[in-house]
Amino acid sequence: MRIDLVLSRLCLVKTRSQAGRACEEGAVRLNERPAKASAEVRPGARVVLLEPSGRFEREFEILALPPEGSLSRAAARDLYRLVERRAVQDPWGPDPDPRGVAP
Repeated sequence: MRIDLVLSRLCLVKTRSQAGRACEEGAVRLNERPAKASAEVRPGARVVLLEPSGRFEREFEILALPPEGSLSRAAARDLYRLVERRAVQDPWGPDPDPRGVAP
């Protein structure tokens, strides 16, 4: 099943088009590789999704593929496992002074 469908049916993003846009922007990785919206997902796959704020990313393990049609959020949660939610490292590097004062 396509990753954009999986993300939307598992209620990890609101719409399939948002999932596709996230893939285009590089905010989705499948098994440690950048994912295109058409990438195939299988049970056991690891998906990393960058949150819209850009400050955190969540890693999920897909336990089972969602069925056709709609699915409640509660039922969707049974089909994946949150592995980790972690802060994204600032691309500009850590602030050398925790107070934010330049030397």
